[in-house]
Amino acid sequence: MLSAQERKLLSETRDILEELLETEEVLRDRALTKSIRDSQEDAKAGRLYTIEELKSKLRREGRL
Repeated sequence: MLSAQERKLLSETRDILEELLETEEVLRDRALTKSIRDSQEDAKAGRLYTIEELKSKLRREGRL
């Protein structure tokens, strides 16, 4: 039997491995990686919307 501490460590290790696999999956997706980079550039340049601004924009475009 595993102790409570060992079970906790095993659970934490599993979570870390899942996060690493998800990160690898994202990094292998070139389109997604480019989209993330583009979004970061938009944020740095101040090209951001509040949720209310986004809703208004989508309503004007008939997409909401």
